[in-house]
Amino acid sequence: MKKIIITIPTYWGWPTGEQEHQDDGVFDHPTHLDTEGTLGRTLESLKSLKSDSFEVLLITATVNPSLNDAVEKRVEEVIAPYKQKYPITQFSFSDLLIVRKYLKDKGIDPFLISLKDYANIRNCQLIGSMLLGADLIAAIDDDEVVPENYLSKAEEFPGTTWQDKRVDGIAGVYLDEEGGYRVKEPADARTASNLFRKKAALMNDEFAVYMEHSDGIVESAIALGGNMVFTEELFMNVPFDPGITRGEDIDYLINSRLLGYNWFFDRELYITHLPPKPADDEKAQISSYSKLQQDVIRFMYQREKLAHSQQSSDLTSLKAEDFGLYPGYFLKSNLDEHAIVALTELRPPGLDESFFPRAEVIMEKARERTGMARDFISFTLEWKRLMKVLRESKELKAHMRGKL
Repeated sequence: MKKIIITIPTYWGWPTGEQEHQDDGVFDHPTHLDTEGTLGRTLESLKSLKSDSFEVLLITATVNPSLNDAVEKRVEEVIAPYKQKYPITQFSFSDLLIVRKYLKDKGIDPFLISLKDYANIRNCQLIGSMLLGADLIAAIDDDEVVPENYLSKAEEFPGTTWQDKRVDGIAGVYLDEEGGYRVKEPADARTASNLFRKKAALMNDEFAVYMEHSDGIVESAIALGGNMVFTEELFMNVPFDPGITRGEDIDYLINSRLLGYNWFFDRELYITHLPPKPADDEKAQISSYSKLQQDVIRFMYQREKLAHSQQSSDLTSLKAEDFGLYPGYFLKSNLDEHAIVALTELRPPGLDESFFPRAEVIMEKARERTGMARDFISFTLEWKRLMKVLRESKELKAHMRGKL
């Protein structure tokens, strides 16, 4: 029987009403320290799973290092009632320090791993799960609930062969409260000429291709971080790219395909996504613009990775057209002109330019960041070495298992 580790990143911030700090990390909706947020609801849904071969690992991240100790204690309080229902623990900053020390002693850069941003947090999902002995990793998020048959679906296809291709990863779908899979589209999403204004419509059309496909599973160009299943072969050899600041889930799929691994979409592998509502319209507008800035940077970065694949014997040669409507349309040569228009037209008035630079500055930052794209191959080689060394550590495995 395969051992499945359900990994759940959980992001925490300051107590309710406390002033945010200028050096805080940026996450979509971190939980206030004095609340439970949505995590308890997620853990409650796991009690109904029809399986006894799973364990649960939370990856605990904070917006500010000064919160690390308090958040670790708070998460222990939240998970305590569930320890009698299923094996559960967390991988927090204190565990990261233990792993880093081990890596340093083995001559590996300990700062290859961190809990500072989405991609690095996702890499800790892979590391922590591997140390717990995972054969499969099922990654969900802390604002979701799962159906009772989730794990039986999650383990159905990974590691098998489908239409002469090995199934290395499975991507599932997010459903909303009404059971729909489409994301909300702005009023002009279907008529706009700008790619970034059309983004939601392109995403929905890409998902429709998979949801309406007649076969059981279909090769995928898209994956969502809160519903992904990884085989051991995949997570031991493919990392999330620390060079990416947003959209690390689809970027992981791109990385996988560049390295010769295959992702498929299973429309029957679903979770229900129940994110908290934004506090107010002004914050939601600013958050939306912040995401736009990060989208511009990540798509230009990913486009550069595809360009590098055309010249590297270490990578499978891929192009924008290999990634459907989304993200494919955002990986083409006309991305820059669409980006500058969107950054200019969608910018809310009165933003502090030190936090939200003008369009020209963002474009320059994005172009500079593309220079890091070629570092992905060297990071992947380090990842394979790192994972091999960690897998051989009896003491780290004993440490993690002792926390269950």
